[in-house]
Amino acid sequence: MFTRMIAVLAILIAGTAPALAKRVALVIGNGAYEHTIPLPNPSNDAELMAAKLRSLGFEVVAGQDQTYNDMRRSVLDFAKKAYGAEIAVLFYAGHGMQVGGQNLLIPIDAKIEDETSLDFETISVDFIMRQMSKDVKVQMVFLDACRDNPLARTLARRMGPSRSANLGSGLAEIKVEETGGEGSVIAFATSPGDVALDGDGKNSPFTSALIRHIDTPNASIQTVMTRVTGDVYDATEKRQRPWVNASLIGEVFLNKSTASAEGTEVASLGTTTTTVPDQAVTNAAVSAAATTSQPNLDWEREKLIWEAAKSSDTVADYKSYLAAYPKGTFADFARNSIKRLSNGAQVAAVNPATTPGAAAAANPTNGAAASLPNPQTAIPGTAETEAALGWNRTARREVQTRLNLAGHNVGRPDGAFGPKTRAGVVAWQTQNGMVPTGFFTAAQHLLLNSQTTAQYTAYIAEIKRKQQAAATSRSTTTRRANTTPQRTTNTTRRTNNGGGGLNPAGAAFIGGVVGGILGGAIGR
Repeated sequence: MFTRMIAVLAILIAGTAPALAKRVALVIGNGAYEHTIPLPNPSNDAELMAAKLRSLGFEVVAGQDQTYNDMRRSVLDFAKKAYGAEIAVLFYAGHGMQVGGQNLLIPIDAKIEDETSLDFETISVDFIMRQMSKDVKVQMVFLDACRDNPLARTLARRMGPSRSANLGSGLAEIKVEETGGEGSVIAFATSPGDVALDGDGKNSPFTSALIRHIDTPNASIQTVMTRVTGDVYDATEKRQRPWVNASLIGEVFLNKSTASAEGTEVASLGTTTTTVPDQAVTNAAVSAAATTSQPNLDWEREKLIWEAAKSSDTVADYKSYLAAYPKGTFADFARNSIKRLSNGAQVAAVNPATTPGAAAAANPTNGAAASLPNPQTAIPGTAETEAALGWNRTARREVQTRLNLAGHNVGRPDGAFGPKTRAGVVAWQTQNGMVPTGFFTAAQHLLLNSQTTAQYTAYIAEIKRKQQAAATSRSTTTRRANTTPQRTTNTTRRTNNGGGGLNPAGAAFIGGVVGGILGGAIGR
């Protein structure tokens, strides 16, 4: 019997059981666009989706605010990992466009000045899907890229009326028979050709609903997408209806793990069942399956436990969270809180009379927890804590912008943290009662964001207004330029006939005045 138990466990560990099937995902969120209106949500969407898919056992290739070269490298990494996978997933949030029925994803450094740019500055969805069809059983594509895209309008003007007819709004329908297999799910944030909404929160309506339902226990992906569609339709007051096209043989489950007294069923695709009559072997298999399915614990339950621990702010509750989720989303915060509380207890034991909060600790009715230091001030920032945040240049520019908005001048946001930026960080930390190290912690970064939410939102709105004003000015200038030949001809005629033409000095004076007016409209 012992030998049979070892044999079953060996099969499970070797990955031949469906629960251990290979799952790979590519998750990209582009929002910090350099040449068009930035999007506030895609980075948040990608971050949450990557965490969610990892909790479902996916190996995730993730990227935020990626340039063209970054996206190419991510797709290459994903293609290598996805070969032979049971399930391969593409999730993309950001700007996209369709040209001639082909869907294109837009990196943050794209300019899209003409048709040539399409080949050298965008990534085709078809190209990525070809990488997902190489010996992959099920392909899933989730595109939250149907937003209003100013780059598409710019391209339409450059293409002219005849050729721009090939340029559509939103994204074009993807037919499942073109993906190279029958096991496919294609989901758009809204119907093909329509424009999706960003929403008012940190995440788009589509991604919020997808994250909420995708790990529902024992729900097939077909059921999940039905629920997602309903949530988005309601959340947007019937203005947005996600579009889903699926061709699957049987039901596909991303979070299915059930056991019965008759045997063990651990299925992720279809209705695959492994039955082991011997009770001892069954118990061993159930135990192994439970271990491998630990990452699939419900996200809402983890959040509930974390909120309870954070509310009580005690070592015991933080340890309880870590016992349930040793690699959970908030594990690092829990460990930092335990260290903070433990250090506070040691100081109180050495000198209880002079320790802040000691009186409250002696008199629980005063609220001891309220007098404990908060994470922003208790843990000083270091080069290591800041590096752990994984900021790219775009994220650093945002931090610099927020420091400026908070009243600490760090100069023009350029993504380089030099002496002036460090001095600004020190000034901000001093103002907020922190150890002024000049380096951020995760908690301090969250505090800065919360302090400048209103200002940063207004700043982004002003950037959009200026870009729209600039676009309007360029359009007006173009129309004026188109009438210039006729005006020039008339002026020439008047000059040749002795009419009152301007001398060169006068022309230069008028040109300077007009240029100043236009420059003010664009630059202010």
